[in-house]
Amino acid sequence: MSRERPILVGCDLFLDLRLYSLPDQMLRNLRKNFPTVDIVPVNVPKSPEVRPDIDVYFGNRITPAIINSCPDLKWIHFGSVGTNHARADSVISRGIHVTSSRGLVVAPMVASAIAFIAGLARGLSHSATLRSSGNLTREAFESVYDQVQELEGQTILIVGLGDVGKRLAKVCVALGMEVVGIRRQSNLQVPGVKSVFSLSDLGRCVASADFTVNLLPLTEKTEKIFSEAIFEQMKPSGFFINIGRGETVDEGALVSALRTKLIAGAGLDVFAEEPLPGNSALLELENVILTPHVAGLSSGYWPRQEDLFSFNLAQYVKGELNDMRNIEDMRMSI
Repeated sequence: MSRERPILVGCDLFLDLRLYSLPDQMLRNLRKNFPTVDIVPVNVPKSPEVRPDIDVYFGNRITPAIINSCPDLKWIHFGSVGTNHARADSVISRGIHVTSSRGLVVAPMVASAIAFIAGLARGLSHSATLRSSGNLTREAFESVYDQVQELEGQTILIVGLGDVGKRLAKVCVALGMEVVGIRRQSNLQVPGVKSVFSLSDLGRCVASADFTVNLLPLTEKTEKIFSEAIFEQMKPSGFFINIGRGETVDEGALVSALRTKLIAGAGLDVFAEEPLPGNSALLELENVILTPHVAGLSSGYWPRQEDLFSFNLAQYVKGELNDMRNIEDMRMSI
């Protein structure tokens, strides 16, 4: 790609949390291997502005307003799986390439899903409550006797059969569970998944599921799709797990379903508002396991990210943007 000035990459991965902080060694490697590229911090507390002359945006905090303020922007690379922050008409009309980090967090996401599934099935949230009250006894645990389940023979509904959903399905089959799935193209079968349905079938699918795992991205069609009506159709013994997007759930309806025991419990890693407010009703519920949006966290993330971003950056420098990995079609919605 012939040009007089360096390729300018604006990066918002300069935060205090290690999951969102570009490692020093990775930054040194990029600067060494790509001498025509200049990587600068943008849209972070120490560098709040976004330079309008950036060619590439690398991170998670981009917005349609930032996109519109950067006329030279040609490529957005998300450090996350979700790309909904780049859902803007200008991305399509200007032909801006968008790539995601799907595939990089499959293993930790699946591990997190299994942790929620097993934890809920075996009553770990109740054990934690008993421990905090200093009454960790079998007699105290007796009150949830009927809720403790095995995994073998249980039905799990995986809502969103992308990379994570497909891997999760294989693990659940190995655990002796029956797997049902929902995906955009319901006519395409997935190994290990007994039946595949479309999103319009969500209501009748949750009615027969012992576990419902939400892996949906946030789009206009999925916002608050887990509504009061959906929770009303779930089994009283059913568990709901969300490691997708918090905004895909009507959180008020979920809290109500948990309080009234309309459903047995939930495992939640994502929320409508993050970080989860200290006065959230979810914090008071004993039948809920909560984690602070860390389902994809893993010490292996940054080495995999360096490989992916370096490969794509090499294609960008050569002007071969269509050869980049993990290109997302921003015209599609689930």
